[in-house]
Amino acid sequence: MNTKTTTLTAFCIIIINSLLLTAQAPYGSAGEHTAVPLGDSEAPFGYYEYLPLDFDTSSGETYPLVISYHGSSSSGNGTWELDYVLSAGLPKLISNGSDLEAIIISPQSTDANFSATDFLSLYNYIIDSYNINTDRVYVTGLSSGGSSTWNALKEHYDKIAAAIPICGYNLVNDPSVFLQQTPIWTFHNFDDSVIDVSRTISNVNRISDTDSSVMTLYPYENGDDAANEDYTMQFDSSTQTWSIGEGRNEPLDNLAFTLYKDGGHNSWTKTYDNQAVLDWLFSQSINTLSISEKTLDFKLYPNPTSGSVTISTKNETEKKIEVYSISGKKVYESSFFRELTVDLSAYSSGVYFAKVVANDSIEKSMKIIIN
Repeated sequence: MNTKTTTLTAFCIIIINSLLLTAQAPYGSAGEHTAVPLGDSEAPFGYYEYLPLDFDTSSGETYPLVISYHGSSSSGNGTWELDYVLSAGLPKLISNGSDLEAIIISPQSTDANFSATDFLSLYNYIIDSYNINTDRVYVTGLSSGGSSTWNALKEHYDKIAAAIPICGYNLVNDPSVFLQQTPIWTFHNFDDSVIDVSRTISNVNRISDTDSSVMTLYPYENGDDAANEDYTMQFDSSTQTWSIGEGRNEPLDNLAFTLYKDGGHNSWTKTYDNQAVLDWLFSQSINTLSISEKTLDFKLYPNPTSGSVTISTKNETEKKIEVYSISGKKVYESSFFRELTVDLSAYSSGVYFAKVVANDSIEKSMKIIIN
């Protein structure tokens, strides 16, 4: 071994690490996927950072955020094993050349089990370090990462604009009716032998909290075998009922469960490869009803509120707003055109959700927090 070369290499590593320790996020440039090893930042985990093509620190713009959790096979020490997170999910999609419209942070842990506390500590680091639109924070994960997504939803749903848990094992509390207000599109393969589909079924049943299981609508073959096609079950929070449709269909309200007919444990590749899934995710926001310019653009303010909230839009068509308590009970309803102020001072503090219907075809939901 050439000791001079070894010494020079070690010296270069020390210099590079010293520079990284003095650097601050963001670490890469627009369109880049950059490894940020544990210890090179103040983050509680090593992570990969992706910055969208339009990213510009000098613009003053804020950007949507996706926290992407890996599965057990991508676990590692956050340093020299950090590349393991590139093997699946959104990090793999980005590594294969896809460009996404959000900052993507993909942390790594040694056991692929990110708790609700882990979510909050990483969330706080990201918010402090990047220009984030806090109305557009999304969480997703596969396998153990799906479990981590459910963990985040259980305790910090108020910070999450939408979530995509894929074949996760962990369960939410029974019941978890409050999660009806958070857009959630969950996926599982019928024949998953690693994490049984019953785990996702239990979670959506605990969120809907009705007298019958989501699977009462499912068209089993030969008694209890998978159907011949993929199906999506949709939950309507206003009627508290499930419906079903063939295919992979985005949520009509907030909660949807797509059950693939087969595929073993890997239900994530076909999910993330589906552009419609990502389009749905990025259209969600906590305090606006739609990000897409193709639909009505609404604003709700102030939110949180201690009294009244105002909902406004530039569109002049007649619309209806309905406000529901966390238990799903309708507490307010009114029609409006461009702007409406709703007096909520008589209602107890907590989380409510509002649904706006326009032209009998556009229906969106958002959270209202009363202090």
